[in-house]
Amino acid sequence: MKIALLGNGNIGRPVFDIIYNKEGKFFKDNNIEIKYVLIKRMDKAPFEAPFFTTDFTKIENDPEIELVFEIMGARVSYDFIKRCILKHKSIITANKAVIADHFTELENLAKENGVKLFLEAAVGGGIPIISTLHNNNLVNNINRIEGIVNGTTNYIITSMEKDNLSYDEALKKAQKLGFAEADPSADVLGYDMVRKISILSQIAYGCEVDHNKAYVYGITNITKEFMNAANKVGKTLKYIASSEIIDGKVEVLVEPCLVDSDDIVASVNYEFNFIRYFGDHSQKQLVYGKGAGPATANAIVNDLRLYVAGYDPYIVPYRDLEVIGNSLSKGVYLIEYNGIFDMNLVDKVVDGYYLTKEIDSTTFNNLLPNIKFYAKCI
Repeated sequence: MKIALLGNGNIGRPVFDIIYNKEGKFFKDNNIEIKYVLIKRMDKAPFEAPFFTTDFTKIENDPEIELVFEIMGARVSYDFIKRCILKHKSIITANKAVIADHFTELENLAKENGVKLFLEAAVGGGIPIISTLHNNNLVNNINRIEGIVNGTTNYIITSMEKDNLSYDEALKKAQKLGFAEADPSADVLGYDMVRKISILSQIAYGCEVDHNKAYVYGITNITKEFMNAANKVGKTLKYIASSEIIDGKVEVLVEPCLVDSDDIVASVNYEFNFIRYFGDHSQKQLVYGKGAGPATANAIVNDLRLYVAGYDPYIVPYRDLEVIGNSLSKGVYLIEYNGIFDMNLVDKVVDGYYLTKEIDSTTFNNLLPNIKFYAKCI
C-alpha cells in the first residue's frame, strides 16, 4: 500500500520515522510504502530522497495513493483533506481545529466517496479516547464527559502549585520547555479545549456539537493565593472541559474547577491528560496518559493499523440535541470578586475569596461581569 504524508514537523517527523524505519511487527506483516512527503520548502528536507515534494497536486492526482496522513496543522489543511477525499483517498488526521469545525461534513463526504476518516490523535494525543467513545456509544448511553485535555494549561497550573511559581513564571517555563506556544492564547483562553470537548461530545452523544455555542472561561487571572485558598477547603484547582446531557440538551463547559484533593483528577499533573466518561451501563470509566509528543505520533500510526484491519470509524449524528453554554447546571463556586458580594449566597469566606452555597446558572451569570476569577466545585 502506498501512502502520503502532508507535513514533516513536530508530529509529522516522528510519524515518518515510525513508518519509514518499519518499527514494530505491523510493518513486518504489511508492505507500507511512503511515496510522498509534502514539505514547505525543498531546502528544509531532512535528507535527500525522491519522496519529498512541495507539490500537493502530485499527491492529490496520484491514483496509487489510497491513504493520506494530514499532519500539518496549517490553514490549508481543510482544503487538502477535502480534495483528497474527493479523489477517493482515506484520511488520517490529528487536526482538532478542522475536525471541530467540519466533522460531520467530512465524515459524510468520506462516506459518499467510499473512503474513511480517522482522527484518534485529534484529542488527547496518545490516549485512545476517540475509538473508546465510538465503540462504547454503539452499546451504551454516555451522558457525561469531563477531563483535562490541554497539556499546556495543566503544566502551568501544576507548576504554580508544585513549584510555587506565579502564573507568568509558570507560563514562561512551559514556553521554554516547548509545552506552550509563543502565543498561548488558544490554550490559556480555552479555545483548544472547547474544540476537543466538542469533538468528544459529538462522538459520545451522537449529535452535532457546535463549539461556538459552548461556555468558555480562561485561566489568565489565576493566582497562587487563589490556589492556596482552594487547598484550605480541601480542593485542588484544575482546568476542566466537560459536557453533559441535561433535560435533552448538551451543556458544554470549559472552566477552572475545584476537585477533591483525594480525587484521582487532582493527581493528574504537568503535561498529562485525563478523560472520564459516564454511561448507563459502563458507569464511570477513565483514560489517562500524555497528551502530546511521541504518544501523538503513536496514535496516528495506530490509525494506520486500524485502516489496514478494515475498522470502520464512521460516526454519523443520529439525534438532534441543542447545544448550550452555562445555563442549566447548578454549582458551588470559589470566587474572587470586584465589588460588594451578596453575602446571602456565601457559605464561607476563605482568605478574602467567597465560597458560595449551591447557586443556579442564572445567579452565577449575573455575578460574572464582576468576577475577577473563579473555580467551580465538581
